[in-house]
Amino acid sequence: MNYHPQPSLFYDFNIFVELPLHKKFYELFSNLDLSKIKDTNIFVGRTGYSRHAMFRALIVKNILQLNSIPRLIYFLKNNLFICDLCAFYNYQIPDETQFYRFINELDTSLIHDLMIDINNQFMDIKKKTLPLESVSIDSKPILAKTRENNPKYHNRNHTNKHKKPKRNPTATLGYYATHLNHKGEKVTDLKWGYRTHCIIDNLTGVTLIESTLPNNLSDNKVAKKLFEALSEHYDISSLKNIFGDKAYDDKKLKSYIRKLIGEDTSIFFSRNPRNSKPSLYTIPGPICESGLEMIYDSILPTNKNQTKFRIKFRCPVASRSTSNFSCCAGHQSLCSGKKYGCVKYLSNISKEQAVTLKEFIRSSKLKPASIRIAVEQYFSRFQAIAFEGAPYFLKNSIKNHSAIAHLTLSLVALTAYKLGKPHKTRCYLSLTA
Repeated sequence: MNYHPQPSLFYDFNIFVELPLHKKFYELFSNLDLSKIKDTNIFVGRTGYSRHAMFRALIVKNILQLNSIPRLIYFLKNNLFICDLCAFYNYQIPDETQFYRFINELDTSLIHDLMIDINNQFMDIKKKTLPLESVSIDSKPILAKTRENNPKYHNRNHTNKHKKPKRNPTATLGYYATHLNHKGEKVTDLKWGYRTHCIIDNLTGVTLIESTLPNNLSDNKVAKKLFEALSEHYDISSLKNIFGDKAYDDKKLKSYIRKLIGEDTSIFFSRNPRNSKPSLYTIPGPICESGLEMIYDSILPTNKNQTKFRIKFRCPVASRSTSNFSCCAGHQSLCSGKKYGCVKYLSNISKEQAVTLKEFIRSSKLKPASIRIAVEQYFSRFQAIAFEGAPYFLKNSIKNHSAIAHLTLSLVALTAYKLGKPHKTRCYLSLTA
C-alpha cells in the first residue's frame, strides 16, 4: 500500500496534516489500497486525470456529505491541501463530466474487491475479541432521479410498471414504505428506483457483502447470492445467528443457508419486531413463593464507584399480563394497585460478573431486537452519506455510487481500529477529533 501525497513547497505539510479534517483524510487514504484500479492511461491516448485521485475525491464527497459532484468540485477548489491528499497533480481538478464518466465506467466488482479486502483486514484485527458470530441481512431502496418520484408532479405513474421513466429506463417500480392515511388505513408506497442488499456484521456495524439491483427483485432470492459470496470471501466458522425481517422468513432459504454454511451451526431468522409486542426473555432467576421462576428486570450499581451491582427480578405473572392471572401466594402487590408484582434481588455482584451478564443480555438469545437494530443504524449512516436518491441517471453509476458509500463506511471502521479507537468505528465525522 503505497500512498505518498506530493505536498506543495509553499507550506509545511507536517503542520497542516495535524488539523482534524486533514488528518482524518490522510489516515483514511493511508489504509486504502487502490492498486487494483488502473490509475492513468499508459501509451494509449492521452494520459488523463488520475483515477486514484478521483476515487479519493469521491470518498471526500461521502465523508463530508456533499450531495453532488459540482459541490465536490467547489469544495476541492477551496481546500487545496485536500487536493494534495487526493493526489491531484498541480491542483488540476477534473470537470464534472470527467467525474460522471469515471463513475459510470468504473467496474463495480473492483469496488467490491476493495471493500472485501478492507473488511478482511478489519476482521483479522478484531477476530481475537469480536469474532464473526451474528449477521443481519436487509435491503434499502435507492430512489431514481426522476419526476415520477416527485410528490408534487401531478401526472406521476406509480401503477404501470411497464411505462418506464424516460431518463431512468433501468429503474423499476417496487415497494418503498408503508404509512397510515387520514382514515387510519395502511397504505403501501411504490417508488421507481433500485435497492441495495447488504449483509452486516451486527457487532461492528460493517457491511460484509453488498449488491445494488433493480427494485422489483424479491429479497429472499437475492439473499442466496449474498450468502454464497459471504461464505466465499469470509471466515464464517464462528457464525451462529442470522437475522432478517419477514421478507427473508422462507423455509427454502433457511435450508439453503444451512446446507451452505453447515447443519451444525445454529442459524435462525428472527422476524422484525417493529410494531409488535416484544417477547420477554429470561435469565436464570430465583424461585418465588408460588414456585415460579422470576423474570430478569434490570441490573443496577449499588455504590458510587460501580464495583458492586445487584440484579432485580420481577414476578413472571405480572410481566406477562395482570388481567387473567392471579398470584397463588396471594401477594397484594399483584392483586391491587398498579399490580406490579413482587420483586427479588441478587446482591454483591462483582463488576466482572456484571459485564459478563450485560453481554449475555445483549446476545441474540435474549434480545434479538437489540441485535437486529444494528442494520437499521447502519442504513441511517449510509443514507447520510449516500442520500436516499442517487444523483445519477445511469444504472452502473448508481451501482458504483452505492458501492463506494459502503466501502467508505468500512474504511472508517478499519482506520478507527488501526488508530486504536475501536469506539469510533461508526464515527465518520469525528474519527480523529
